Amino acid sequence: MATDARGITLTGATPQNALVFDAIISDYLDYKLSTFPNLKALCAAAPDFAMAHLMKGFLLLSLGSNSTVPAALACAEHVTKLQTNLNTREALHLQALKAWATGNPVLACKNWDDILFGEPRDILALKLQHFSLFWLGRAQHMRDAAARVLPAWDDTMTGHAQVLGMYAFGLEETGDYMQAEKIGRAAVESHPDDLWAIHAVAHVYEMRGDLSEGTKWLNQPLSSWDDRNPFKDHLWWHTAMFAYERGDFTRVLGLYDAAVWPDNSTFYLDVQNAASLLARLEFSGVDVGQRWKALSTAAQDRNGDHVLLFTEPHYTMAFGHEGAFDQADSQIASLERLGAQPGAENAVVVNNLTLPICNAIRAYYQGDYAQTIKTLMPIRYDYQPIGGSHAQRDVFNIFLMDAAIRNGDTTLARALLAERAAAHPNSFSTWQKYADLSTALGDTVAAEKAQTELSRIKAVA
Repeated sequence: MATDARGITLTGATPQNALVFDAIISDYLDYKLSTFPNLKALCAAAPDFAMAHLMKGFLLLSLGSNSTVPAALACAEHVTKLQTNLNTREALHLQALKAWATGNPVLACKNWDDILFGEPRDILALKLQHFSLFWLGRAQHMRDAAARVLPAWDDTMTGHAQVLGMYAFGLEETGDYMQAEKIGRAAVESHPDDLWAIHAVAHVYEMRGDLSEGTKWLNQPLSSWDDRNPFKDHLWWHTAMFAYERGDFTRVLGLYDAAVWPDNSTFYLDVQNAASLLARLEFSGVDVGQRWKALSTAAQDRNGDHVLLFTEPHYTMAFGHEGAFDQADSQIASLERLGAQPGAENAVVVNNLTLPICNAIRAYYQGDYAQTIKTLMPIRYDYQPIGGSHAQRDVFNIFLMDAAIRNGDTTLARALLAERAAAHPNSFSTWQKYADLSTALGDTVAAEKAQTELSRIKAVA
C-alpha cells in the first residue's frame, strides 16, 4: 500500500498517486496557486484515493463561503462510499469534513486532535486544525497542538519547517514573542517559502511595536509571491500596517491599490484586510477617496454568508461607510436568525460578540457614537472568540477610541489613547490623536510630550 513522504498510509493510492499528493501537500503549505487545480486533476485520475478527495473537500471549505459547502459534502459522500476501505485516521478525517461542512468546526478540531494523538506527522490534519482554531480564536490550543507533535519530527522530514511556523504563530498569539521570533526565524531559514512562518515573525514585530525590524522583515518587491494564493495579500496588509504605524500614509495607499485589495476581490481575507486598513486610515484623517465604494459592492455579494464570523464586522464597515444601511440591516437580521437557531455551534459568539460589534459599527456610521461606546465598552476585553489575531481585532478598539473622540467624551478618549500609547508606543496614529486631543483641551504639557513622540517615530522611520 502506498504511503506519503512521512510514511503515512494512503488508502486507494498508487505509489505515483502518493508522489503527486506529496507535491500537492507541499504546495498547499506554501500557499501555491497550483494546489487546487493539481488536486482536482489527481481526484479525477484516482477516484479511490480517499485522502485526495477529502483534501479537496477541506480546501473548498477553507474558501470561507457557503457556496462551496455542497461540493465539499459531495466529496464527503464520495469518500463515504469507500468507507469500508478507510483506515482509522482517514475515517476521522471524513468525520472532520462532515462536521466542518455542517457548521461544527469545533468537532472537526476534535477529530483532528484524535488523529494527531495517534499520528503526529499528519501535517494536513495539523494545518487544517491550525486554520480552524485561528478563526475560532483558540490561540492556546493552536500553540499546544503544534508543540505536542514536534517531538515526532526532525529537520530531515518534509514539512518540519511548516510545523515550526505553526508553533511560532501559536507562541506569538499567546504572548511569547521572544520564542515565537526565534522559532519563526528558524522556520524561514530552513524553508524560505513558508509564508506562515514569515507571517508569524511579522506579528511579533507588530505586537512589539518594532516598526523598523518589521519593515525590514517584509521588505519585498511587489512581484514577490505572484504564484501564491490570496494569503499573500495579507502579508502586504502587514507591510502596509508597518507603514501606517510610521505615519507613511502615501505608502499605505500605494500598497492598498497595488497589493492589499486586488481586482475587487470578494475573498473573505481580502475584505478583512481592505476594510480594516481603510478604517485605520480614516481614523488618522486620511482621505481614501472612493475606495470604500468598491469594497461595499464586494461585501454585498457575500452578505448573509456567515462562515467566518470575524469577517462580518468588516462587511458592516463597508456598508456603513457607504450609507448602505439596508445592507447592514439585512446582514444583522440574518445574524440574529443564526444566533437564534437551536443548537447552533456559533450562536454564543454571534450573540455575544458578532452582533454587538456589527451593531456598534453601524451606530458609528450613523453618527450615534454614544451607542458605539455603550456597546463596545463591556466587551472590549472579550473579542478573541470571534477569531482572527490580536493585530486584526485591534480595529475594533480604533472604532471605540474614535467614537469617544467624536462624542466629545474627552475623559474616556484620553484614557483609551493612554492605554493604546502604552501598548503601542511607536504608533504614529495614536500619538497624533493624543496630541490633537491634548491641544484641543489646552493641555500643552501632554501635547508637547505627544509631539516629541511623533518626532521620535518619524526619525526612526
